[in-house]
Amino acid sequence: METRRSDVVEERVYKAAWHILIAGIGFYEFRHHRTTASKVLACGLMAFHVDGAISDILDSKPLSQRLLDRILR
Repeated sequence: METRRSDVVEERVYKAAWHILIAGIGFYEFRHHRTTASKVLACGLMAFHVDGAISDILDSKPLSQRLLDRILR
């Protein structure tokens, strides 16, 4: 089966949109929870998924995977 380039781009856009939606949930959590721990976790959720969205759009490895690759070398 042949994969068209437009299918690959469309899939990357869907994956990036999914990451942005999850980052939005992190923003909601940040705004509505009061403890420091929950705010730190919400910031981590947002950072992880924004990085995932950027890496999906650019078709590259996310920062977390690049850091793990560098550590495990």
